[in-house]
Amino acid sequence: MQQKLNATAQTVLDLLTNAKWLEARCLALGDISASVKTKKKAGQVIVTMHRRISRELPGMLAKVLPPESDMVLEETWTLGDKGEATGSMTVEMVGQPVRLSAEFSLSASGKGCVYDISHSAKSSVPFLGGSIEKFAQKQSEEACADELDYLTDALKKAK
Repeated sequence: MQQKLNATAQTVLDLLTNAKWLEARCLALGDISASVKTKKKAGQVIVTMHRRISRELPGMLAKVLPPESDMVLEETWTLGDKGEATGSMTVEMVGQPVRLSAEFSLSASGKGCVYDISHSAKSSVPFLGGSIEKFAQKQSEEACADELDYLTDALKKAK
């Protein structure tokens, strides 16, 4: 996924590493609960989120996965020049046989920036693993699109 944003990479990074803003975003987008901590160290920012989410599950997956689940997400942003950054994310769906990951970057583009993110999912369930992976990746990408819309709106309101 790629999103062009009308703000500098540093402005966007400041929001994406702001614990209170991230908690508010999670709750506004329907999470049952969210807790976020950030830690800065030597050219990096580590964001750790504990979230409880609810989702509708299709057919067979509803027999394997619970509709509500806890997730632990860790993002590591590596800071570059001019507020630009690259990073990676891991997501553990607590007690579930699926793991999510992503690679992302923020780079300058004209007067704004571009946010690129690529998701992947891996499941350890025999036979249904492929279906779980597809569902988890689709859910992850849909949530990311909603989060990018929220970010875009926040940037518009800040101007």
